[in-house]
Amino acid sequence: MVPTKKSIVWKYFETIDEKSARCKLCQKIVKTAGNTSNTMAHIKNVHKAVYLEVFKSNNSAAVIKHSNSGSSDSFSTTSKQDTITISESYLNEHQLSPSTSTSSSMDCSEILTHNTQTDQKMDYDKVLSLKRQRSIESSFGEIHAYTSTGDKTKRINNAIMFMICRDNQPFSLVENEGFKNLLKVTVPHYKIPSRTSVTRWIDEKYDALSTVMKNKLCCVENLTLTSDIWSDLQMRSYLGVTAHFGIGIEFHVVTLGVYHLDERHTSEYIAQTLTKTYEEWGFNTDKVTAVVTDNAANMVKAVEIAFGKKKHIPCFAHTLNLVAQHVLAIPELQEILTKAKSVVTFFKQSCVASDELRKSIQADTKLIQDVPTRWNSTYYMIARFLDLRNAVSEILIRHKTAPPMLTGMELTILTSLLNVLQPLEAATKEISGDKYCSSSKIIPLVHCMISKLKNLVIEESLIKDVQKRTLTEINKRMGAIEQVSALAIATILDPRFKKLHFEDAMACANAVIKIKEMIKKNQQDESTVESDSDNSDKISLSSDLWSDHHKLVQRNWKTNNTNESLSDELSLYLRTPVSRFNENPLEVWADYKIQFPTLYNVAFKYLTMVASSVPSERLFSKAAQVLTQQRSRLQAKRVNKILFLQSLEKKYWDL
Repeated sequence: MVPTKKSIVWKYFETIDEKSARCKLCQKIVKTAGNTSNTMAHIKNVHKAVYLEVFKSNNSAAVIKHSNSGSSDSFSTTSKQDTITISESYLNEHQLSPSTSTSSSMDCSEILTHNTQTDQKMDYDKVLSLKRQRSIESSFGEIHAYTSTGDKTKRINNAIMFMICRDNQPFSLVENEGFKNLLKVTVPHYKIPSRTSVTRWIDEKYDALSTVMKNKLCCVENLTLTSDIWSDLQMRSYLGVTAHFGIGIEFHVVTLGVYHLDERHTSEYIAQTLTKTYEEWGFNTDKVTAVVTDNAANMVKAVEIAFGKKKHIPCFAHTLNLVAQHVLAIPELQEILTKAKSVVTFFKQSCVASDELRKSIQADTKLIQDVPTRWNSTYYMIARFLDLRNAVSEILIRHKTAPPMLTGMELTILTSLLNVLQPLEAATKEISGDKYCSSSKIIPLVHCMISKLKNLVIEESLIKDVQKRTLTEINKRMGAIEQVSALAIATILDPRFKKLHFEDAMACANAVIKIKEMIKKNQQDESTVESDSDNSDKISLSSDLWSDHHKLVQRNWKTNNTNESLSDELSLYLRTPVSRFNENPLEVWADYKIQFPTLYNVAFKYLTMVASSVPSERLFSKAAQVLTQQRSRLQAKRVNKILFLQSLEKKYWDL
């Protein structure tokens, strides 16, 4: 009699009695009742990898191992878990059936010895991926990563702090129901911190990153500071200070502080705050190339007290603002502007008129209301009003309470006014950046503005008066701009401009003389390092009769060599072709560094200056987003820390 085949599933089970067996893999007791239904189901559901090994041991073609040369679309791999893929079509057609006591049932071994011809017809395009069970070590490692000292917890904590500072989120964000639900779904093992913990972490982050920035500022040779004063919703005054410097061919900016001013804004008190700033950050006034503020008397005097008179540079954007405001104050022009403002105000206060305007132009474009403290807002109001004048006129006619529309002559005057104000608006935009060289652009911009205004062809008498007054104001406030040595030096050492835009030959010559003096001073500082070689020469020449002669020759050679190199570097640079306008001057000087090593240091010092205090004003715009009505109780020190962390690049947060 042929012995009955024994199912391969018994290889993984140990018989306890007639009705139960123990799994050798997980030690679980499974009821058998004399057949393999439960045992096979246990292997299939709990030990899937072993279940697939059953096919491998019987030379089944249904098992497909992942190959490194295989297509990434047909196979899936993981870095931490092995994956075995099996044809889905085969599993659907050939389910592994348990053995029973009836003769009609198909035994497991019969399935494993299936005809190979059937295997060849399998659909290999459909692949079912089954992962191995996670090991105990990896499971505990995953749990440990979410403990208070785990790597994933630290990264999530850092990401939460970054989001709060960069996106102006309140500390109570971690207590919001939606935020908690988000983390519960994405990282269920993560323990959400409290508001107090987040506050403490931000203080610690500020201490760590401010130390990093202090060390970085110590290595920087030249700094430019900008400063301005601002008041919040509760009329608390703050002094903002930003630092600007260059590293390589890149411009960098960092917020040094937003300090609460609790006394009268006298020049002495502001100077004390500025002094406190550079002492706190560990650099002295020698590193400060310039301090840019507005033209307020107390700010100018404060800079003179703290840094010296020669280091103050008036904000070019603020000066342009004064020019434009004085021009727009002409009474006849104010009447037309007031009429246009009333129309804009009507549309701002009437939902019906605003809806009709959107339907008429089939867009969400709306009229712009001007702001008294920003002249360019008036420019944008006029430009938008002229663009929508046809639709606005049609709507005003249909409303009885609407203000009168501007006449054709008044619209023509506003059109001509835009042509006069356009050079000022373009210059304001050009000078307001902090990631490119702006100090060398002031003198060329003034020259180009005057040239553009003079070449305008204007017919209206009122706009001719505006043009004349604009030129007068520019000459009054910026006529001596070439006499500012720092700006003149920056312009000459910018390969894009050099001497092209100088109208005052004497101012240009003075700037060239100062550049030569700085080159000479740098060379003298470098020559002191060679004192050891001079001493060795003295020893060798001391016993020679002609030793005094040799010393005189040596000194004369050094003097001539210094004067020649000084003349050569500057003269050769000025004879080189002017660079293209869209080039970064720091990149050009990186190429010139080998040819003009001494002049490079002077150029880098002045080209990394900024020409406006817009970065400080932009800082207060960010502060207004932090000090909202919901966060009005934030202390000044906390605001200072948040704005500092907000100003840092993402790479510092990953330290």
